[in-house]
Parts: sequence; C-alpha cells; structure tokens
Amino acid sequence: MAYPRRWNLVLLLSLGSLCGQQITLVDVERVPADGDPAAALRTVTVPPRPREISCDLLVAGAGPGGIAAALLAAGRGHSVCLTEETDWIGGQITAGGVSALDENRFIEFSGGTRSYYEMRRRIRDYYRRRFQLAPDVAGLENFNPGACYVSPLCFEPRAGLQVLQDMLPHAVKLFLRTQIFRLRVEGGLIRSALAFGFESGEVIRFLPKFVLDATETGDLLPLAKVPYEVGSEPQSDTHEPHAAREPNPACVQSFTYTFAVEDRPGENHAIAKPPEYEKYRDRQQFSLRINYPVEYGWRGYFQYSMFGEDPPVPNNMSPRPFFGWRRLLAAQNFTGPNRPRDLALINWPRQDYAAESILDRSPLETAQILQRAKRTSLAFLYWLQTEVDGKGYPRLMLRKDVMGSADGLSKYPYIREARRLRTKERVVEQDIVDEYQQGPRARWFADSVGTGFYMVDIHPCGANERGRMMMPKPFQIPMGTLIPEGVANLLAAGKSLGVTHLTNGAFRLHPVEWNVGEAAGAIASLAVEKGALPAPRGVQVVLAKAGVPLVWFDDLPVSHPSFAAIQLAAIRGVYPLGSADLHASPDAPVTRAEAARALAAYFGRPLHTPEAVRMAIAQGWMATDHRNWFHPDIPFYWTDWREDRLPKPLAPLHAVRTGPVKRSELAERLQ
Repeated sequence: MAYPRRWNLVLLLSLGSLCGQQITLVDVERVPADGDPAAALRTVTVPPRPREISCDLLVAGAGPGGIAAALLAAGRGHSVCLTEETDWIGGQITAGGVSALDENRFIEFSGGTRSYYEMRRRIRDYYRRRFQLAPDVAGLENFNPGACYVSPLCFEPRAGLQVLQDMLPHAVKLFLRTQIFRLRVEGGLIRSALAFGFESGEVIRFLPKFVLDATETGDLLPLAKVPYEVGSEPQSDTHEPHAAREPNPACVQSFTYTFAVEDRPGENHAIAKPPEYEKYRDRQQFSLRINYPVEYGWRGYFQYSMFGEDPPVPNNMSPRPFFGWRRLLAAQNFTGPNRPRDLALINWPRQDYAAESILDRSPLETAQILQRAKRTSLAFLYWLQTEVDGKGYPRLMLRKDVMGSADGLSKYPYIREARRLRTKERVVEQDIVDEYQQGPRARWFADSVGTGFYMVDIHPCGANERGRMMMPKPFQIPMGTLIPEGVANLLAAGKSLGVTHLTNGAFRLHPVEWNVGEAAGAIASLAVEKGALPAPRGVQVVLAKAGVPLVWFDDLPVSHPSFAAIQLAAIRGVYPLGSADLHASPDAPVTRAEAARALAAYFGRPLHTPEAVRMAIAQGWMATDHRNWFHPDIPFYWTDWREDRLPKPLAPLHAVRTGPVKRSELAERLQ
C-alpha cells in the first residue's frame, strides 16, 4: 500500500466520530488563478443527524466512468445516487475540458461500448440540428465538428454536457457540487458515506449497498482504507522493463488546466500579463518544438507551426499545425448565418503542470498547487498571444464561456493519473506492449469486462520520470483490477483501477474509462441482486448484452445482431480467433477443425486445434469419411457433429439450412 506523505485532515478525522467536528475541504471549482488560494477552502461542521438518503449504488464522480456506471445500473432498475464536485457532469469530456476525445484508429467500427457510441452519435446530431453543415461534410457518417488531428471527434465541452444530461435518466439522483469526505467501514463493508454540498452547505449521509469510485483522483480509496498505490512502483515490484528502480510516490503524471481560444484575425485579445509570467515561461520552456527522442527510433526534434492545414499522419497526430491539433470547431465545416469561427482547445505538453502532485496533500497544499497549475496555463496563453514565433498572436481570444468558468480555464484540471488500487491482479507493461505480445491482441484475460487500445502515453512528472511512450496491442480490462482488498462493496469505476504507473498511460482515456465504469456498474448491480460479488461469467453476460466488447474484434460493431453471442463465445474459447488479425468475420464459414476446437472448449477441454481434432475423432464427436479422413479445412455442417455422442445435449438446432455454418451461427447455438 502507498502510505501518503502527508495525511489529509479529512482522513485523520475520519478515524473517529465526526459529530461536531470541523473538516476542511477543497472546492476545486473555486480555486482562484489570482489571490489567496485558501479562498477555495471550505470548513464543514458535521451535524449530529445529517439528512439520510438510501440507494442501491452510490457513484462518486460523474466523469465518463461514473456516467457509464449510472446508466447501466439504472437501466437494470437500481436506485443510483451520483455525486459530482463540479456543476458539470462529464469529467474529462466536459469539466476537464478535453472534448477532443482520445480514442483509437478502430473507433468508428469497434473499441467502444454501445452506450459510448450512443454518446458519440448524439454529439454529431447536436451539431447537425443546430448548424447548417458545409456540403462536403454534410453526408459524412463520421463528421468531426473540429476537423482536428488528434481525434475523429472534437467538439465544444457544452455539447458533451448537453448530450450527457439528456442521456442520464431521471431515476438517477444527481448531486452536483457535492464531495464525499468520509466513509464508515465496518465488517469489511462501507455502511455509510458523508458528503458536503458546496452550494447548499448541507451534509448528507448516504446509505448505499454498493459504492463506486469514479472520482478523478481515486478519492475514496484512502477514505475506505484499502491498499492503493501513488506514483511509480519499483521494478522489483512490477518487473516492468521501463519501471524505475525505486518506488517514487512523487512521480505522478502531470495534470493540465485546459482552455479554448477562438481565432479572430485582425483583432487584439491579449490578456493582462499573468503574475510571475517569466518564472513560468522559463520553467516550462514554452515552445511549439517537441522532442521525439531518436534513441527510441523516433523522429527527433520537430517544430510545429501555429496555423495551417496539412494532411494528417498516422495515429491521428498533427503533421505540423498547432491550432488544428485539437480544434473544436472548424469554420470550414459550417455555412449559413450562424457559422462559427475556428475554435481550438489548448492542451499542450508545455502547459502541463509536472512540478507537484495533488495526491495525498493537505487541503491548503492542494489549493496552492492547483493555483500554480492555473497560472502555468494562463502564462502559456499569454506566451501564445505575445511571444510565439517572435511576435505572438493576440488574435487568439480566450473564450471563457467555452469552459464555463470565470478565468476561462477548465472547471477541473485534466487528471492523467489517480491513486490506483493495489489489486491481486494488475495489468503491467508486459501484458499489453506489443514487443512482449505475440499475435494481434495483448495478453488474454479470461475475466475480461471490456477492451481498450491507446498508447502507453506518459506525460512526465517532475520527479525523475523514466517511462516513455510505447505502443500496445489491443487489450482487455480484467475484472480483477476493479476489486479492492478488504472492502467487499467498493469498486473502481474510473482511473483508480489496478494498473501500474506505466500502464495507466493506456487506461486513462475516454472510451476506456467509460468501459471501466460500465463494467463496475454491472458488477455492482449483480452484487446487489445476488447479495454477493458475482462471478466473471455472469458479469460478462450482462455486459455483452449491453453492448460491451469483451474480446477485441475490428469488424464486429455493437449493432451486429450476433454481437453478444460472438463476444460470449469468444471469451469462453468456443469462437475461432485468427492468429494474424482482429477479424470476427461473423459471416465466414466455420471449418471442421474450428468446430472441433469449439466443441472441446465448450465441454471444458480447451485444446490447440490439432489436439482438439484428435480428441473429437477419438471420442466420436465428429464424423470422418469412409476412408477415415477428417478434412479439417473444409466448411462445417451441423451434420458433421455426432450430437448423440456428446457429453451433454446442445441447444436445439433452429436453422434454415444444414450448412455451411457461419461463425455467427456457431456462436448463437453454443450460447
């Protein structure tokens, strides 16, 4: 377990009775960019009898994971209380300002859940309803409002906010501007949670059956006193080739206050010079020049230009123009009287705040660090307006309304690394990085509750970061990484799952965080229904039917009628998986060898194909011809199985033909 360098006052006071005690909290949304950072501190006096609210699930944090968990659990008929520190739901999509979604190259076909795709569809419809699209993009299925380089879908945070508000059912009780500050744990269970409303000033006691931590920084882990990690683990612990030699709790990925600027040529919108501007400029080494180290086989130093339109390069990265990197609205995409101007999100490595981490700090220290991070971003804006390219671009207007804040910065910082559960099963570098994994997929996890695919993208900390960017294979999310030790009704539902400092760099992105939350919602809802933590198989059935992929396929959309059957068959080992690609090929014919292997796996004897064929013949499960030939590579017909000789009957056959049998048909019957 990571022992905090400084005990938070909240954690100290939670050890005893809090009645009448005063607790200090940080209202992150109220941290000023200028002035006394202590203005964001709130003193809470716990009343003897707070208002009590009972619910099946208490979800802390309304980011992607929290929203996804609430949607699934509420859809199964459970009562859900959802708390959020800011006044916007959506986390990094909205309040964190990262509305240029970090996704993968497969995303228009696969790599997301059905509800995540629904969000993406609604965001595109949001712009189709409100604006007249230019003729050359009006017919695009994958219309990108910002025509940005970093993502196939860039949009204004408020568009994401509106969509998520519309998606969230009224049955979910939403508590905005509310922070959980104490958990009462007895007998290995969370019995109650105290929360404070920053606007109402009210203390509420929640009485949940299950609790999910979808906060940006894993805030519930120390409150629940479960084992967790902070910073980078030593190589002796994870055995990761690129881990540090010694543990380093201070080495937490940098975080960022994002902002948006509108391009208004011929105008001057330069902000006032921020306090201590030169200090921040020099420390951060503001530049549009980025080093891609040649020692890793990369391109070396690369100079980006401020404006321009160049063809994109692989991995959705910008070829050269900086402004279009995370452009949220591209004027070229619209026409008509309300055509918007070019609007860009500024989220650049040089504005990352790496000097200090906010994890396990005192409330005052947290507020001070957040203020310094805000000043870093405002200094970068001033540099863009006055110094970049030797002249600056005062035409860049800070759009405060885009982030909905008084200072124009995101309501909550973009957090890249949280506290992480210390789970029995962790995902380490060797499990996902391509140089350690053979075949098209990363390490196989039989308890998979989802999938992900993104670079191991480490934004350096200010404490001797040794990690570097690495490319993984498409990977799975093991159920075991969501389950803490010591508390039976708590789950990770966001970035606090059981990964390492390094692999966190691949698990922290929008669709993966959403998938983690959706999986946590399924686990918790089943636990409430059954009175105990469910087995992976039951969770996988719920998730597959909800449109959550368990195994990576690049040609099996969530809308496919056999999606659930194929996913469940694949995770069970009875669906043919290619060794050279990610194809499900649901309409391809099954070979007789594949059918033999499917039978072996179905009856609990997972074997390689040659052994499975030999066993199927020896047991009389599959027919041979009069020469005793098996013909493993020809198409399989249902009559090739000698079903009267199987260990137990299969599901009744309801087919429109005897064969050749499609892969999707095989999956449907074996479910």
